[in-house]
Amino acid sequence: MATMKSLVQTLLFTTATCATIQARQSNSGCCFQLASVGKVNETVLEDHVGDLLLGGSFQQGGFCLDTSTKTIQDSLKHNCFMRAPDYQFECYQGAVGNTAFDVTNTGNKLYLKYDNNPGTFYACPIGSGAEQTYDIYSSEKANKTGCLPVALTLTNETPECSIGSNSTVTSSPRLVRPSRTPQRQAPPQACSVSPSAPSLAPYKVHPSNSSVVTGVNHTSAEVVISSGSTTTFHYTIPKNFLSADSAKPALCALQFRMPVCTSLPEGYPCYSFSGLEQEVLADSGMAFDLTRDDGNAAWNATELHQVFPGDNTTIGTFECGLAGGYSGRKMSWKVSSVRNFALEFIQAGVGRSAKFQDGVGAWIVPCQ
Repeated sequence: MATMKSLVQTLLFTTATCATIQARQSNSGCCFQLASVGKVNETVLEDHVGDLLLGGSFQQGGFCLDTSTKTIQDSLKHNCFMRAPDYQFECYQGAVGNTAFDVTNTGNKLYLKYDNNPGTFYACPIGSGAEQTYDIYSSEKANKTGCLPVALTLTNETPECSIGSNSTVTSSPRLVRPSRTPQRQAPPQACSVSPSAPSLAPYKVHPSNSSVVTGVNHTSAEVVISSGSTTTFHYTIPKNFLSADSAKPALCALQFRMPVCTSLPEGYPCYSFSGLEQEVLADSGMAFDLTRDDGNAAWNATELHQVFPGDNTTIGTFECGLAGGYSGRKMSWKVSSVRNFALEFIQAGVGRSAKFQDGVGAWIVPCQ
């Protein structure tokens, strides 16, 4: 039986390899293999049912991108996609998904992107120990518990991949370490946020290096966080923000939301992001310094915070007092780049007549 299994695996591998060569010879477009970059570094394999995975003993996947239709096929000419409800990266015969793939050029590497997003994939573990492998999902996956963000870089690619690639992404970073380097700390106090809980957007954001006119113009929502620019977020917590039935001081959190661009409201511009490779490999991100607080909350200003498309990230927690305990608590955070991290976006909810009430940005939320 073991001999028969080995023979079958050999035949499958030989068939896939020949198909890969045939695809490269007959396809005048971009053909390649894939490898993950980030917290998991493995080649992309394809199992016998078409699931793509990282690690394990299956054959290495071979793919071709049709740049006119933004579709990918594997070496057996099966269509590849990530679709609802699971959003797993897989390739099936005859099946069609609506994932729009593209290749982006960072200057020294080519990366796979999808649906006009920065190209963040999630590696979700299967098994444990020496037998552990990772299934690959898009950032639309609902439950990412235990999953790790990765980027997928092209390997053994044909020259056509470089010709047709999008070269708008920033090149690989220089590692510049500030004199006070933010360090990873213990996770913030647990904060569970109810879907029906209120969210408090900043009443003003103030980039330090921007074309935005400040002062009387308090409704601008432009946020620029880069090596040359910081942005300060200003909040006022009203006395009716907390539930009146709480008899003890409530816990609040500063939460950063980064929805995937395809889920943003119509007309909401997608954010500009330095990319997952830069963030993970350079260990870059943002530091949030509490520069003003009428309530004198304890806050760690040296912690490094990383945000990824599709995630809501708790930046930190603080006691926000009793309901009605104050008339309007003022809080401000100055957000700066760490190790050349860059993010530009429009903060939703700024001003009474904000065009977009929900989207990208930082909110104060009550914890359950």
